[in-house]
Amino acid sequence: MKIMKIAALAAALALLPLTGAFALSAGGFTWGQQYFDSQFSNCNLQTNFTGVYGFRVTHDGQRIGGFAMAIHSDATDPVVNGGFVGVITGQEMRAGILVAAVNVWTGIGGMTPAAVLPGSLALFGEVSLEVGMGFIPGVMLTGYAGMQAMTSTLASPSFFSNVLYTPVFGMRIAWGSY
Repeated sequence: MKIMKIAALAAALALLPLTGAFALSAGGFTWGQQYFDSQFSNCNLQTNFTGVYGFRVTHDGQRIGGFAMAIHSDATDPVVNGGFVGVITGQEMRAGILVAAVNVWTGIGGMTPAAVLPGSLALFGEVSLEVGMGFIPGVMLTGYAGMQAMTSTLASPSFFSNVLYTPVFGMRIAWGSY
């Protein structure tokens, strides 16, 4: 009898981390493309990116999570490669299977070549509006649009003297509880 109680307690403790998956939380894949617009961009790197992300939603609709993404440009000169990891914050609103959210993604990572951003260590930021719907229980497909910015942490004389910014659009697919 004692062994059964210990086994039940061990199973309950082992499954405890899964309780977050059944609250308002999600994780999935993201894909995006930078879009050059001469009125809103100061660079034309033609960068696309893919990544993974996850977040939890509080009872008030606040998103808190993290991401990892890889970037690659389709431009021939310069070809930009790199990656970032960081934090997601935002606010979402739900109406049944529909969701709308304003997100801020901030991170740190690296980029090459150094001619684009002096030094290889870089900061990343994105502000976006995301709209989507849950088309299958537990799966959400969203589209988003916003602005991305990157700057080298080694740029002189300050972090923000060489900021590259441009509009971005993309899509995300997430699994979780909705």
